[in-house]
Amino acid sequence: MFTIGEIAKATAGEIIEGQAETQIKGVSIDSRTLKQGELFVAIKGERFNGHSFVEQARSKKAKAILISDIRFVANKKNSGNSNAIAIIKVKDTVRALGALAHWHRMKFRIPLIAVTGSNGKTTTKEMISALLKNKFNVLYNQGTQNNHIGVPLTLFRLRRKHSACVLEMGANHPGEIDTLSWIAQPTLAVITNIGPTHLEFFKTLQGVLKAKIEMINNLAKNGKLIVNKDDRFLFNLADRPVRTITFGVNQYADYSAEITGQTKKGTSFLLNRRHQLTLKALGRHNVYNALASIACARNFGLGYNVIKDTLVSFKAPPMRMQVLDVKGIRFVVDCYNSNPQSLKCALDFLKDSTVAGNKIAICGDMLELGKRSQSYHFEIGRKVAQDKIDFLITLGRSARYITSGASAAGMPKTKIYDCYDCREIADILRKVGGPGDMVLLKGSRAMKMENILECFTGSFTR
Repeated sequence: MFTIGEIAKATAGEIIEGQAETQIKGVSIDSRTLKQGELFVAIKGERFNGHSFVEQARSKKAKAILISDIRFVANKKNSGNSNAIAIIKVKDTVRALGALAHWHRMKFRIPLIAVTGSNGKTTTKEMISALLKNKFNVLYNQGTQNNHIGVPLTLFRLRRKHSACVLEMGANHPGEIDTLSWIAQPTLAVITNIGPTHLEFFKTLQGVLKAKIEMINNLAKNGKLIVNKDDRFLFNLADRPVRTITFGVNQYADYSAEITGQTKKGTSFLLNRRHQLTLKALGRHNVYNALASIACARNFGLGYNVIKDTLVSFKAPPMRMQVLDVKGIRFVVDCYNSNPQSLKCALDFLKDSTVAGNKIAICGDMLELGKRSQSYHFEIGRKVAQDKIDFLITLGRSARYITSGASAAGMPKTKIYDCYDCREIADILRKVGGPGDMVLLKGSRAMKMENILECFTGSFTR
């Protein structure tokens, strides 16, 4: 995979110990899963310091160690043994990890699709990957390995057998997408939408936009950009000096959809007034995800029949509009994450659904919204009331402003519950819920809203 000399060159590192021609089989940042013959990169994070696990890496017969602090190996040199572990010192092991991943990526002349946006990144990445598998051997991020660690680790899995790569890229600080796109060098970029996410760090929606379009900085010379034309922040990106493909529902675009049906089993839409498609994925927002994916698939020459057959069997990732029937109640579990835009989409689905019983929204805190956090939560509460949702149950300090907003908009206080933990919510749900009801579970990842369902079923053990 690499030689020690290549690693030093790619990372601007210094070989402290070892031979430049020594071969490395792979890269790991976790001493627990490290395999013999691999490079161990000692990452220093907020909660741990990988340098503390250098000796574990030695015991697992790592071939080399990449460090930034020589003190952890100063007394452990190999006494001239050419078969012993190699040591490479760099200024910053996280930056070095990215630089080495960039070095590796540049060995492959293959399409690389990068997906970013405030919402829908993971589902869109999964849809694109599912579609491209019809033509390519595709490497893509597992789960949401979309940051400065996950993207490099995914790229290290690139092998000669792969003919395309799809990478989700996330960020919560300015400059991160610029770094990730430099590492990956995309040939095609997808921006799903711009919304109020991570405002604690981006400050404004213009700040979010600026961060997401950093992707363009490192787009290949003949690369293309796929954007949501319905998004008011992305609408004018077509004016930029980059080949642009658009998708939308409200605006005329290269790939336009008219939603023709939404049922408990999925969503149907008419593409470009010609092609009828059906998704198992629920909600209007998943039509946007599908349109972005279709635009990508068509760019690589996939036919509409293949696209139809693939999307009709596509299953959304866990905890993203996942439907579960429990005790006659239909739960819509959409609690991988939450922000004002994604929560409004989920509430729209709940509002538009036809149910025999009550519609119940269980909303947790939306985190990292900065100074406007209270007002964003309050606005959600007003929407719950205006949508005539039958019951509102909230979890978390910030979510209390959702209850305030609902009450201010006229929702009866007897229909609103402000709770402290998932067990309390489960007890309330047993009291007010019943067969035929639909329950939406939505909150930021840290809220672990899925625990409410576990409490309700009696399987919660933590």
